[in-house]
Amino acid sequence: MAKPVMTIKFDGADELIKKFNRQPAAIKKEADGIIANTALRVEKRAKFFAPFDTGYLEQRIMAEPDGELSYTVTSKAEYSVYQEWGTRRMAPHPFMIPAMEQESPFLFQKLQNLLKGGLR
Repeated sequence: MAKPVMTIKFDGADELIKKFNRQPAAIKKEADGIIANTALRVEKRAKFFAPFDTGYLEQRIMAEPDGELSYTVTSKAEYSVYQEWGTRRMAPHPFMIPAMEQESPFLFQKLQNLLKGGLR
């Protein structure tokens, strides 16, 4: 039986990605760096918010490339989804969603600045 995996991706950036696809390779490369940096920030923040008992959950949170201009921050602990959303017998202890919500303004601001001003 496959282990449950919890993955959270940033949505709503489709139009921004289309704009990047029309940009020179250098701008795409810089955008990929911004996205990678943001994914690492989300990973770090999720680890900070993760409930800690043995450290297993925290050790299983990781950011990984997921294609062009795309990263996925995943928690591969089997019980991640139950911690995030709770159960009928356990209150939720969100860690992935708050991390993503706190870092998404950073991502969108950096990408907008790159599109508006070009390369630094």
